[in-house]
Amino acid sequence: MNTARLLTLLVLLAILGGCAARQPGPDIAATFSIPDSGNPNAQELRAFEEAYRGDEEKSLAARFLLDNLPAADRLSMSAQDLAENLDYAFLAREAMPWGKTLPWDIFLHYVLPHRTSQEPFKPHRAMLFGELAPLCATAGSMEEALMRVGKWCAEQAEYRPTSRRDLSVISVLEAGYGRCEETNILFMAAARAVGLPVRQAMVPWWQHTDGNHAWVEAWTEDGWRFLESGTEFSALNQTWFAAEAPRMTKVVAHAFGRPQDPAVYRMGTGFALVDNTDAYTRGTPVQVSVRSAEDQPGPGRDVFFSVYSMGGLRPVTKAVTNDNGQARVILGPGTFFVSAAAEDGLAWTLLDTRDMDETRVRLHTDAARSLPASIRLSHPEQAESSFNAAVSTRLKRLRAERLKRWEPLLRTLQNPLPERLALAGERAPQWLRLLNLPPGPASPWLPALVANLDDKDLLQADPDSLPRDIALALQARQDAEKAGLSYDDAMFERFVLSPRLYLEPWSPWRSELHPHFQKHANESVPDKIRSIGQVIDSLPILPPAFFGPPLTPLQALEGGFCTSDMDKVVLATAALRTLGVPARSAADFNAVEYFDGTDWQFWEMRPALPSSGILSIMGKKDRVPLKDFGVTRIFDGHLRTLDDLPWEQTGRGWTCAIQPGEYLLLTPARDASGVTVRLRPFTVSDSQVTIIDADAKQ
Repeated sequence: MNTARLLTLLVLLAILGGCAARQPGPDIAATFSIPDSGNPNAQELRAFEEAYRGDEEKSLAARFLLDNLPAADRLSMSAQDLAENLDYAFLAREAMPWGKTLPWDIFLHYVLPHRTSQEPFKPHRAMLFGELAPLCATAGSMEEALMRVGKWCAEQAEYRPTSRRDLSVISVLEAGYGRCEETNILFMAAARAVGLPVRQAMVPWWQHTDGNHAWVEAWTEDGWRFLESGTEFSALNQTWFAAEAPRMTKVVAHAFGRPQDPAVYRMGTGFALVDNTDAYTRGTPVQVSVRSAEDQPGPGRDVFFSVYSMGGLRPVTKAVTNDNGQARVILGPGTFFVSAAAEDGLAWTLLDTRDMDETRVRLHTDAARSLPASIRLSHPEQAESSFNAAVSTRLKRLRAERLKRWEPLLRTLQNPLPERLALAGERAPQWLRLLNLPPGPASPWLPALVANLDDKDLLQADPDSLPRDIALALQARQDAEKAGLSYDDAMFERFVLSPRLYLEPWSPWRSELHPHFQKHANESVPDKIRSIGQVIDSLPILPPAFFGPPLTPLQALEGGFCTSDMDKVVLATAALRTLGVPARSAADFNAVEYFDGTDWQFWEMRPALPSSGILSIMGKKDRVPLKDFGVTRIFDGHLRTLDDLPWEQTGRGWTCAIQPGEYLLLTPARDASGVTVRLRPFTVSDSQVTIIDADAKQ
């Protein structure tokens, strides 16, 4: 699983229940508070609910979906989209041999839902039912049906590392590939289309290597079983990652809505997190106690349990203390960096659960504990037995043919277009058509723009919208120059013309925002910042959720709310680019960086003076950020890894713009039994260059 996403706020949200805002506990209800007057799509939602007033079961199911819809879906899904999903879920329940044997609660939470994770929604259930119902109707058991679904999905899409955000079901099919979460998205949609209950599970971060992994759990008559999507399998509970079970720090399954399951340990808006660690490895109950000044209990404190992965000490879960300053969590075997916020720093300790049936942790938050020069985190060995699924000759041939399907038509293009458009899968013809349109004002910019689109945009973007997008960007550049801001073509291509902002779904945001912000075209950069800031500041942030993608800029603007600080950052970045101001998202600081004609400046979504420093990491030439080193800072009780720094490789190392402040450089030394992590504190000052030699001995 690519985690350069998680990762992203979304993965951390899935695991931690949110780092920036506390999730409600299992006993606290949390629902969306979007009044009809604040939702331009409210009429569609009402029409969907009204359509089932005469059918008790379907009416309950419709209400369940509406009660748990993510914000992006509430703003965009039509009554027809919602009805197709519900009608075909009930059709599968009636038509499939196992359909009516499913408990109602299992059907609601694990068959009816239309999504797996944060993928953009496109209708798919009717199409998948048509493909798979005839194939699965004759299966002798749910297990056999799952295997047939697995074979069909493996023929449609194979595992391949991709960029961070999720593809929709339709886009995975068009691509013919996806990372582990995306092959899960396809498999789960296909299984649910024929009434098979499934959910996604994951280990948040591996401790013995970099990254994490997500897979599928399927409910059967014998309980929950696991499988690897994107593969042909002949039995459940036989996967390559089963050998890594002793090293799983935490296993979390995701449920749509709030199931009545004793393993649920956290619930939030439209989701529940299920602790399934004990199904894979020996889980150790950990009793946490947080004490403040004079040994008083510390209620409502977040306690983080972290392992080293991808350049940082990354939380795999958190516990929230009760009124007595206590909490309980279950962890797999390993060594954890346990931390909570303390006065001017962290309260922390190391916890080794490898030989523990049960253990206790006590943190004192009245004074920070100094961080050491290095820490040692040990992990268990791999299981003795492992399983590797063989790829059949037929499947190898199908995948090879798909990979080369468009190659003869792409090879005539200038580099790097053939390699890039090969990622577009079945959408390659649309891009070929765009590149062969008659010459026009957009023509000089099109090849570079298309070549710089990432893999997901090649699968989700509307090629027909790009000429208009280029025209608006060129006009915005001219308007900005008249207002006193000028920059070169390279700056224009990367930070004005580029349609990619952060991890939001594709949208033609420039043409959508143009009518809203064009009146500010002739303002100076500071005045544009103030004008956009007034809009941004007026948008409230909803309680965090797990399911559903981030909002697009227009959804946030027209909906009148955001689902996270990053929605505000994305809208601000889009608005600045719409007005011809070079801008990029600074996700690690909930900020936007903009070019004022001379330097890059930080604009934080919370009031702060614009300031910026430069960080330069020197050392071995083959060092890679988030692999061989990482930059972290103390944030809300843990060491937050800065995943989105704008690194630029130089002859001497890596350089990036960064906010002034206190940081740590983490460098790992892995061996067979664990990792030694070196922690080097440093300070970045405004308008200064901070140089760190990653190889220097302390």
